[in-house]
Amino acid sequence: MTSPANKKRPLGSKDEFYLLPFHGEHKRAVSTLQFAPSNFIKPNNVMCASASADGTAKIWDISLSSSQLKPLGTCTGHARGINQVSWNRAAPFLATASDDRTVRLWDAVTAEALVEFRGHSSFVFCVDQTNNMLVSGSFDETVKLWDVRSGECVCTLPAHSDPVTAVSFGRDGTTVASASHDGLIRIWDVATGECLKTIYAAGNPPVSTLRYAPNGKYLLAGTLDSVLRLWPISRTASNQCVQSYATHQGTTHAGAHVHSRYSTVAAFTSDGKSVVVGSETGKVVVYDLQTAEVQQVLEHENEGVILAVDAHDKLPFLCSGGMTSDRKVSFWAKPGVFEDSAMDTEGEPGSPSHKKARN
Repeated sequence: MTSPANKKRPLGSKDEFYLLPFHGEHKRAVSTLQFAPSNFIKPNNVMCASASADGTAKIWDISLSSSQLKPLGTCTGHARGINQVSWNRAAPFLATASDDRTVRLWDAVTAEALVEFRGHSSFVFCVDQTNNMLVSGSFDETVKLWDVRSGECVCTLPAHSDPVTAVSFGRDGTTVASASHDGLIRIWDVATGECLKTIYAAGNPPVSTLRYAPNGKYLLAGTLDSVLRLWPISRTASNQCVQSYATHQGTTHAGAHVHSRYSTVAAFTSDGKSVVVGSETGKVVVYDLQTAEVQQVLEHENEGVILAVDAHDKLPFLCSGGMTSDRKVSFWAKPGVFEDSAMDTEGEPGSPSHKKARN
């Protein structure tokens, strides 16, 4: 594929991300982003879901090479803003968590609503999926597990004493982690509802974001003291974090990474060597996973808090968005990725087959 991105070949290291010359848009702040798992997308295509305070979720295919992408589909139906999106791990179904106190499941091919999950008594702030289960966390301080097909709540966990800000299924789907403004991270057995482990940082800073590492052995958690921490999850492991990521005063990139008021999301890059996180400074910070050194600071064209970031699971792509004045969904890549991936742009690029969605 020959992309306009190649006309803006960046200077510097071949390992550095650069801003691609196309973007998506919402009418209000971009609150959440997630790349679709590569296992059910056409080979070497890249799809991404975004959602916004405008109450919509949009599906983008970034192998379309225009300056402003048109969404492949727009999911509408929530009465209030959407806080998080989550792709199913086996098929093109998208879940959305909303301030209207509901979670919805969508067919990403048709943008039609399939199931509505009702039961929370306050804003639903976070959601995650496995093949057959869905988990949600709410300002009502509970975590709920749902059957994806029926929409029925199978378990309610009285998980925290403050709003639940993040939930994440483990690699095999047998555990789920939750985090809260009460400063606690808890790991639960999905089958029994038993709390297997409780983790917290010194001083109990509110936890704002949470994600399992790709190997399933660690949790990456962000707290409102502007620090990311990597925690071991084994029940027999120490409750000490194994690495922390921050841009403290006196360092080269001092103050680049700030999250003290908002939930700014973090993710692992496709090569497993880096961690990326949004910042209230309007930047995206890329850390070395092992050394915690800042590898790169990505500058957005317009100022505003970067609430949402994600990294593709196979290719060196990033996406970001937030409270910027242009309300853009921005995409980033490393040089050469378009030629190397040989993206297919025939028909409806990257679109999963509808037959696959029904299996």
